[in-house]
Parts: sequence; structure tokens; C-alpha cells
Amino acid sequence: MFSGGRTVYVQKTLAVIGWLAAWGWALIAGVGGFLLLVHQGPLPITNGWFAMFSGIAACPLTGRLLKRYPRVVVPGYVQFAVALLIFIAGRVAVVLVLHRPFLAGRLMGAAIVVATVALCSLAFSQLHARPSTGH
Repeated sequence: MFSGGRTVYVQKTLAVIGWLAAWGWALIAGVGGFLLLVHQGPLPITNGWFAMFSGIAACPLTGRLLKRYPRVVVPGYVQFAVALLIFIAGRVAVVLVLHRPFLAGRLMGAAIVVATVALCSLAFSQLHARPSTGH
């Protein structure tokens, strides 16, 4: 497959891409959702809440704080999966409450594709970072 040095390089590259995607998601969704709540108010429930909590779930700082204070280790790919599920739940709420389409355009579809690719890259880097059992 890959030589030892190249495997480490690929793992580090995927980890950096995942880290950047997580911070991007945290800033865009988290801050954007918060600003939407400030600007338009807390109701209807779909108005920024899901985006803000999705951003909080995706934020690498959330994982660090969970690891440091309650001593709960949450892998990055699990954080991303939770953030993606919160995001999708928000889109479902928009469909049910506001009667709007699930995907509000190409940007939403692109965001889901980017999030899915980043999630897969994080999971891939985590799986290959574990030491082998010696089989």
C-alpha cells in the first residue's frame, strides 16, 4: 500500500484537513447560528439553534474541554458525526416546521458533501493511526 513515511504523511495531512474543516464548521455554523438568533430571535426553533449547536459539536475546542474537565475522550470523527446529525436534524425541522425544501440550493448540498468527506477522512486517519495487532 504506502511506505511507512508516506503513510504518516497521509495521516497527518488528513488530520490537518479534518481539523481545519472542524474549525471552519464551528466558526461558520456556530457563529452564524448564534448571530441568526441574535438578529431574528429564538423563535421559530429552527432559527439558528441547530446550526449553533452543530458548530459547538464540531468545534475541536469542545473535544479538548471534554477531555480535560469531565475526562471524556471523544474522537474527532465522532464529534463530526454528531455535528452532522444535528445539522441534518435542523434541516428536517425546517422542512416540517417551515415547509421549505430540505436542500436550499447548491450551497447546502456542497456543505453536506464537504462535511461528509471531512468526516470520512477523520475516520480514515483514526483507523489507520491505531497500532496493528501483529497478524
